[in-house]
Amino acid sequence: MRTLDDASPDPTGVELQPADARASLDAIEQAWTQIAPLQGARLREAVRSTPEEQWSGRPLILLALAASYRSVGSRSRSAALPWFRGVAKAIDADPDLSLEVRAGYHVHLGAALRTLGNLVVAHEHLEVARTLIENDLSESITARIGLSASFSLQIGLIRLHYGEYDQAQFALGLASGLAEEHLSIAERVECLSALAYVAVLLGEFTLADEHLERVGELAEGTELLTSSFGALGRIARLHLALERDESPGGHDALLADVHLAARGSDWEALGWFAEAAVLLAQGRSIEVLDHLGRISRLVRGFTGEVVVARAATTVRAETMLQLGQPQEARRLAQPLSPGDRHIECPARVLALIHLSTGEAQAALADLEPCLALGDLHSERTVGHVHAVAAASHLALGDTAQADIAFDRALLEAGTSGAAWVFRTLPEPLLDHLVARAVQREQPPLSQGVLARLHSVDGPGVPPLAEPLSDRELVIVRHLATGQTLGQIGGQLFISVNTVKSHVRSIYRKLQASSRREAIARVRQLGLHVDDD
Repeated sequence: MRTLDDASPDPTGVELQPADARASLDAIEQAWTQIAPLQGARLREAVRSTPEEQWSGRPLILLALAASYRSVGSRSRSAALPWFRGVAKAIDADPDLSLEVRAGYHVHLGAALRTLGNLVVAHEHLEVARTLIENDLSESITARIGLSASFSLQIGLIRLHYGEYDQAQFALGLASGLAEEHLSIAERVECLSALAYVAVLLGEFTLADEHLERVGELAEGTELLTSSFGALGRIARLHLALERDESPGGHDALLADVHLAARGSDWEALGWFAEAAVLLAQGRSIEVLDHLGRISRLVRGFTGEVVVARAATTVRAETMLQLGQPQEARRLAQPLSPGDRHIECPARVLALIHLSTGEAQAALADLEPCLALGDLHSERTVGHVHAVAAASHLALGDTAQADIAFDRALLEAGTSGAAWVFRTLPEPLLDHLVARAVQREQPPLSQGVLARLHSVDGPGVPPLAEPLSDRELVIVRHLATGQTLGQIGGQLFISVNTVKSHVRSIYRKLQASSRREAIARVRQLGLHVDDD
């Protein structure tokens, strides 16, 4: 991939340094919104190579310099603030400056402040921009629409930070509709990346794929995908791989992409959250807690209530349950609100906690608001809601309701491609639900999911490249009983950390990413884990 600082052709089609300095400044004023995100360093060099008296009194040049610090490769976004102050002074001195300067100042300052985590003040500047755009009719319609497109993009990104997903999707959709004529390539990549991320959260995986395909086309030949402009697209791609249960080994490259793009940006916490989700699926609980600590430290300096903090608490509760600490998990999950469309949906986690402690009726009560939401519930998590409801009904002996809920979970998983929704259920209950489901006629989408869950009856498999040790076989037999890691350690007189170390080794040797996969694998190998 070529860089934006080499001698290859300029992707914006603008020559930054023609022979005449004044012509160079004129060119920058005409096309700075295209140039600044892609070639910030070169833009600054071109401006500063001309005498300062030729550009210091040109507000659009000052605005271009300020915006250039949000460029690909820039890690010093706060350096933009003095230039924005220069623009503000120019506006104070001449309130009749063009709308491009006055509203553009607030839009681009809002974008810069967002990247620095100052969401509250960023939002205030964007609202000022909205008022100017709506009320100042002196500017051309084309110019106002262009400013509206940039405003909608930035307000959508702030709404996304706040977890106001419906409003974010609306604003981003408006920006996307105006993008081809009115947004820079970098803004279009940023917009579609954000739309892909929202689509993943809503469970609209096919739509997310379409957005990401377009992002790749737009970013070709640039470094946008390695920058904050493409960070949400990278994060969305990682979540898709996890939702679809793609090979855990394949996550390494995706994680590297996320780290590179999100580092130092306002999306860095979401990047760590995506990696925490991967680790949680792999049962690496202590590493999950470490990542959640990183997220807490990152968002501490943010203003406004960012949704990633709430989502991290939900994952922390899941992790504590995985570690065999249901009371702490309950303490964390109990006060959480579900948010828009129940995307985080802490109720399903609270229901799992109650189910794990034998309180199946309480689990069903937890899920009532989710089930009442119906089709408005995020498709990404609604399959899990039905799966937990199925296990709860079965625990209460209501097999008819359990069958209905489990069939709905199978269909949701088959439709979305999400395969993780069954992993959290207690093994004995899941085995019973699967055994009943295979006796019923299922639609094709459900059959594929059910076949994977029922893989214990599949064909023979090749032997392990590295056999399980005697101690690991003992631990596998305990895992098959549904015991927690703490209970296993107590029975074997070893620490929980030692049990975890053995479990990680077992998963690695079996090429499994969950307890159920590990048990299914050893049963296929004929290792008799169910023997007394």
